[in-house]
Amino acid sequence: MKIAVIAKTRLPIAEPFRGGLEAFIHALCKEYIRLGHKIILYAHADSDPELNVKGFYGDQYRENKLFELYETDEYLSILEDIEQHDFDVVHNNSTHELPILWGVKALMPVVTTIHTPPISKLKAAIKICSGSDNLHFIMPSKSFDATWQPYMNNGSSVIYNGVDLAEWPLVRKSRDYLFWFGRMVHAKGLDIVIDAAHELHMPLKFAGPLDDRRYFDEQIRPRMTEKDTYLGHLKQADIRLHLAGAAAMVNAVRWEEPFGLTNIEAMSSGVPIAGFDRGAFSELIDGESGVVAAQKNVKSLATAIAAAIPLESDNVRRHAETFSLRTMAERYIAYFEKVR
Repeated sequence: MKIAVIAKTRLPIAEPFRGGLEAFIHALCKEYIRLGHKIILYAHADSDPELNVKGFYGDQYRENKLFELYETDEYLSILEDIEQHDFDVVHNNSTHELPILWGVKALMPVVTTIHTPPISKLKAAIKICSGSDNLHFIMPSKSFDATWQPYMNNGSSVIYNGVDLAEWPLVRKSRDYLFWFGRMVHAKGLDIVIDAAHELHMPLKFAGPLDDRRYFDEQIRPRMTEKDTYLGHLKQADIRLHLAGAAAMVNAVRWEEPFGLTNIEAMSSGVPIAGFDRGAFSELIDGESGVVAAQKNVKSLATAIAAAIPLESDNVRRHAETFSLRTMAERYIAYFEKVR
């Protein structure tokens, strides 16, 4: 099958990944290729060249105050290029409205995986266009699917995200500290994680890009003690090294997260997770792989962490295997075959 994959073009699809969306697209494209399919990935020009990338812009214009105009032009160029190729299907992962509007009359089916809440121009485009027989929508979790249903005219399907189980082997050997990794923004709740670690008098290691420097300077740095260690923005191999000594991975998001790929990466490594019942979190764990906090506060989170730490790594890993990259990719391919 020949697949055009459209990424969100603002950030490279390359390590170290800025977030789950970039990691998702990178892993899925690698798996499409491993399964024998031909792809072109339309993405930031600095993305991993092994994914057969066609990029129109790199970092040029990204800081320009008129960037949205340049971004619109970039997506127009992408769609024009797709029209010049004989693709079987378009797999759209952008958060821009143009691929939806264009897809109504495209010459091949357009399947969009939605990665963002319905709070943007994308919501308007889907509300207007989703009745088209040529448009198809995938959600990464049941909870996120329910959030989007009021704007879907023909419904949608759920395909859970997955991780490469070979890339995320069972590595947990000890229970020396708590661990957290992700983008450092208020919505991700790292400040709550630090407070919960202090409640338990446990060391905390954390990693990720400083997407909000003010948040870090005002909410994170003042909370840190000698037991808290910021590791920087790490590649996945380095994250795996630190998961080897993790007692638990902690999730304290303040928003209805569509999936939460870091949870699966941690569980695949044998590390149990504890977190708030927000977004898809409760869909991703069972009683042997993680614990949901009874309430959305520090004390409840600390209690959940304490209950998660004793969970056995083999059982945690076994549950994570239900979210494999191969299973996810095969489900996408089967879906593409159905809508062709």
